Amino acid sequence: MPRCVRFGLTILFVFGACSLLPAADDLEKQLLKQGPRVMDALKERGYQNVGVLKFRIKKGNEASVDQVGSLNMRLTKKLELALVVANDTRDPIGLIANASQIASEIEGASHLSEEGREKLFSQEYPLAWGDEKVVPDAFVTGVALISSDLRTMAVGILGFDSTSEALFPIVKFQVALDLEDLLDSGESFTVRGVFDDGSLSMSQEERKDKATEEALTTSLEVKQETVNESSPAKSKIHPLASSDAAVLLEIRYDNEVQEIEFRDGAAFVPEPQQGQKVFLIVRRKSSDKRLGLVLKVNGENTLGRQTVADSQAKAWVLEPDRKEWGFQGYYDTSANTMEPFKVLSQTESKAKEIDYGEFAGSISISLFPEQKVKPKVSTELLTDEGEDFQILTQGDFPSEKPSNLGALKQQLAQNVTRGLISNGEAVGQTLGTAKFVKDTIPIMTATVKYYSPQDLPE
Repeated sequence: MPRCVRFGLTILFVFGACSLLPAADDLEKQLLKQGPRVMDALKERGYQNVGVLKFRIKKGNEASVDQVGSLNMRLTKKLELALVVANDTRDPIGLIANASQIASEIEGASHLSEEGREKLFSQEYPLAWGDEKVVPDAFVTGVALISSDLRTMAVGILGFDSTSEALFPIVKFQVALDLEDLLDSGESFTVRGVFDDGSLSMSQEERKDKATEEALTTSLEVKQETVNESSPAKSKIHPLASSDAAVLLEIRYDNEVQEIEFRDGAAFVPEPQQGQKVFLIVRRKSSDKRLGLVLKVNGENTLGRQTVADSQAKAWVLEPDRKEWGFQGYYDTSANTMEPFKVLSQTESKAKEIDYGEFAGSISISLFPEQKVKPKVSTELLTDEGEDFQILTQGDFPSEKPSNLGALKQQLAQNVTRGLISNGEAVGQTLGTAKFVKDTIPIMTATVKYYSPQDLPE
């Protein structure tokens, strides 16, 4: 039996009994609970150095894939952080830094086949702290199943070593999808009902629950409007086509405007070709208020190439006295430089059994209002468990590696704040700063996916 088929059976095993899964909770909270169980399982098998590989995701009745917006890599990075938190500084397991990135550069590497797994163990990987490089004893990866109604996600974490004939299950759990999960899975939605005076008196968690419910409703409405349309159709409710949209998004290749198509329950734009210059324009349409804009290309923020959730990301400040903003690359705020968008072809990715790279094949935009009232913070966040929770929701690995695991944990605990930048669309233009505290809830989020002409039905 082919190894990839055996892996498919493992997926069925993980998700075959959802009624036995723990009660639904936020992804980060569940990962904090499951992290110690994963570490215990790895130690029981005697592993000393372990890496985390990119998740595969299945939405409803669709096939499981390695590119569901940026959610695949977000799950991967959250699990990496959860394992750091659960790792014992007195007797640590060596955790590899960004194993997926290294794996993406190994020709033929794949955890879906025996031959591909052998290649994953063919070279050394850097640890997340110190200068040491190691050949991993094992890898951990995962699969996730998003329900058709977008409300829940079942997650299975699996492992394998160089002698494994197939992947073995470690833990399984279920979470309720929230705003970040919906956004990173490529859904588009609007949120209106959490910015009134009554909602502003709620706690941050209560507001997020209310916003998530509205986002779920509008996401499904957006999908259902064109889900049965295989050819481009008109949309009245997609956030990028709605008559009451706050902004418009224009996409240009070599200064030629590209038509955004609405079909199959989503928004699409032709895939840019290698060598083409990509230019994005955001135009204010209806709102005269200050807004925070998070604009991502292939899952990376145009400010600093962050891959954190939009609610935690740096944002461009859209001032009321301007109507148009242009973006032609990723902006480095510390050096006041811009790196043009690099057009990546999916041809090589499609030839791979699995693509471990970060490429998300999408352009996403989120708009945040200015925060009027500082939300009430749950007392749970003031505990040690609350600090660990904040690491998973706000933390990111430091650019300079610390010397040991303890130092890494300390840096992650301190790295929970983000800045905001205003008006910096031109090459060589100094990026200005503006005092702006964005709300944690977006008023809209929209994703445009790439498509290739050969993907279209004849």
